[in-house]
Amino acid sequence: MSGVEPSNYNTMLAFLTGISLFGIVLSSSFVFFFAGFEDDFAFRNLVVGSAFIAVCVLGLVAALFPSSCSAVPRARKSNTQNGFVSNMHKESFRAHHPACENYRTHILHVGNRELCATCSGLAVGAVVAVIGACLYFFGIFSAGMPSVLVLIGAVGVALGLLQSAFPEFSNGSARFFASVFFVVGAFLMLISVDESLESTFVDLFLVTLSLLWIATKIALSRRDHQRTCSQCSKFCVWRNLR
Repeated sequence: MSGVEPSNYNTMLAFLTGISLFGIVLSSSFVFFFAGFEDDFAFRNLVVGSAFIAVCVLGLVAALFPSSCSAVPRARKSNTQNGFVSNMHKESFRAHHPACENYRTHILHVGNRELCATCSGLAVGAVVAVIGACLYFFGIFSAGMPSVLVLIGAVGVALGLLQSAFPEFSNGSARFFASVFFVVGAFLMLISVDESLESTFVDLFLVTLSLLWIATKIALSRRDHQRTCSQCSKFCVWRNLR
């Protein structure tokens, strides 16, 4: 968050969240009020399917390499140059989070391994969505009951965006499933709208919204991390980095 005043950042985050939630409502309304606006573009499935799969791959990369989307590496370099931090050891991290008890709810335990619950959920959800998109846009899969699927998808996206606002999602397993549901929800919304409207323009609008939802989720996740550190009474280098 370097270079961004807290008040400006909160305003930006509120704007992103509001636009994302409005996009969920607007997209859902397409299925109920604007069905039948099909076009005759012969390559709709190819264009829309490829675009959505590209978004999923982008999200998968961000989930597998979360440090590329984090402020920690930049802050680490800056602080090193100023003499505050000379070395960061692997033991300082737990699944790319600071090795702090306050981050225990961000960790998913799988056997003897510790994984970031949110990133793992996003990665699994992206894989499921890619498989589903291949079957729907390039295979023989057809979406039934689009009015039901779009509502399920809307709940999944909204829940994934707002998970940190609910105490019920304060453990690793809940964060994991909410993140899976987030990506799968976006996929369900897309195929529901495609099934109802068969419109290339509206489909690509949904794909663009998916990018906005990912960006908003990353921003909300960073805000969640900032709050976790700001509420901690301990003095550590990570508190200064956030």
